[in-house]
Amino acid sequence: MKICKILHFSATNVIYNSFYMKFLFRYSLLLVLFAGTQLSAIAQNAVEEWDWSKCLQHTIDNNLQLKQAEINIQLGEATLKQQKLNYSPSVNASTNYNLRVGNNFNFFTSAYTQELVHFQDYGLNVSQTVFDGLIIANNIKKSKLDVEALQFDQQTLQNNIVLQMLAAFLNIMNAKEQEQQALQQQQITREQYERIKTMIEAGAAAEQATLDIEAQLASEELTLAQINNQLALAYLQLKIILQLPVDKDITVKIPALPESWSVAPLSDVMTVYNNALQSQPQVKSSQLKTKSAEKAIDIAKGNYYPSLNLIANASTFYSSQNKITRQQLTGNTTAIGIVEGTFQRVLIPETQTTQSKNPYGKQLNQNFSYAVGLGLTIPIYNKYQVKTAVKQSRLQHQLAIINEQQTNLELYNNIQQAYLKASASLESYKAAEKNYRTAQKSYDYATERLQAGSIQQLDVNLAKSNLLIALSRLSQSKYEYLFNSKVLDFYEGKPITLE
Repeated sequence: MKICKILHFSATNVIYNSFYMKFLFRYSLLLVLFAGTQLSAIAQNAVEEWDWSKCLQHTIDNNLQLKQAEINIQLGEATLKQQKLNYSPSVNASTNYNLRVGNNFNFFTSAYTQELVHFQDYGLNVSQTVFDGLIIANNIKKSKLDVEALQFDQQTLQNNIVLQMLAAFLNIMNAKEQEQQALQQQQITREQYERIKTMIEAGAAAEQATLDIEAQLASEELTLAQINNQLALAYLQLKIILQLPVDKDITVKIPALPESWSVAPLSDVMTVYNNALQSQPQVKSSQLKTKSAEKAIDIAKGNYYPSLNLIANASTFYSSQNKITRQQLTGNTTAIGIVEGTFQRVLIPETQTTQSKNPYGKQLNQNFSYAVGLGLTIPIYNKYQVKTAVKQSRLQHQLAIINEQQTNLELYNNIQQAYLKASASLESYKAAEKNYRTAQKSYDYATERLQAGSIQQLDVNLAKSNLLIALSRLSQSKYEYLFNSKVLDFYEGKPITLE
C-alpha cells in the first residue's frame, strides 16, 4: 500500500514537473519572441545619424532629377550612335505573294488564260550614301556636342541641389545651436528661480520677484518652442531635398566649425570670375550649345547640295504559269502535201506536247537577276523649305549666343553678390560678437546687482532678454557668413564640404 502511494506520488510529481517544464519553456519562448519584437521595433525606430558626406552621397545616388538627367544623357548617346550608323549602307529585303483569280495574262505564252495563278517575288535592295552635302558628318559632330552639353547640365543640376542642401544643413546647425543656447539659459533661469525662492523663505526678497522670474521662464519656454519649430522645418526642408519620407527620423551630425574666419578682398572678383568661366559646368554647357547650333546651320545648308547614292538590288520570282514544255514523237506521220511532178506525199512526224510544273527552287534560280547603279538627286525647287530651315537655324544660333552671354553675366553677378554677402555677413558677425560680449557683461552686472538687492528681477529679465537676442543674432550672422563663404569656394572650383 505504501509502495502504491509512493508510486502514485512519484507519478503525480512527474506529471506536475512535466507540465511545469512545458509552461516554463512556452513562457520563456514568448519572452524571447516579445523581446526580439521589441528590439526589432527599437532598431527600426532608431534615429539615423547623417553627416554631410552621407547626405551628399545619398543625393547623388537617389535624386530623381539627377536620374532624369542621366537618362537624357543616355538618349543623347543613343542618338549619337545612330548618327554614326548612318555612314553604313541600308539593306532591305522584301517578298510579295499574290493569288490571281479569273482571266490572267500569261506572259510566258503571251495569251490570256482562265486559271488560278500563284505568284511570289523576292528582292534585296542596298543603298549606300556617297555624298549628301556633309549632312551625316555634321550631324555626328552636333550630337557629340549635345551629349557633352547634357553632361555639363547634369553637373549644374547637381551643384544647385548641393547648394540647396548646404542651406538646409546650415539652417539645422543654426537651429540646433540656438536650441542649445536656449536650454542653457533656461537652466540658468530655473536656478535663479530656486535661489529667489530660498531668499523669499529667508525674508531677503519680496514675493513679487517670483512673478517676474516666472514670466521670464514662460518667455523662454515660448522662445524654445519657436526654435523647435524652426528646427523641425529645417529638417523637413533637408528631407525634401534628400527625397526621404517625411516620417523618417534622422539627426544631423554637427561638424566642427572654424574658430576664426576671413574673406578675400573684393578686388579678387575678376580673378574668381575668370576661373569660373573655365570651370563652371553651366558656362561650358552654354558654349557647347552655341557650337551645336552652329553645326545645325551646316546641316541645313547641306540640303542645298545634290545627293549621290550607290544602289544595288537583286530579285527573283516564282509563277505557277511558268511550265516546262516537252514535245515527243508518236511514231505516226501526217501528209501535208504532194511533190509536184513526182506526186510523192510530203510527210511530217507527229509530235505530242506535254506540260508540267516548273519546280519552285528551279524557277528562283532561273529568274534571279541583279543590278548596280548610281542615283543622283538634284534639288531644284522645294517650296523654300531648305532656305527656311537655314534661316531658322541661324536664328537658333543667335539665341544660343545670347543665352551664353546671359549665362556669363549671371555668373559674374552671382560672384559679385557672393562676395558682397560674404563681406557683409562677416562684418555683421563681428558686430554681433561685440554686441554679445556687451550684453553678457550687462547681464552679469545685473545679476550681481540683483544679489546685492540694488535692482529688481525685472531689470535682470530685461538684461537676459537682450542677451538672448544677441546670442540669436550672433548665431544667425555666423551661419550666414558660413553659407556665403562656401558659395565663394564653389565658384572658385573648390568642393563644397563641411568637414
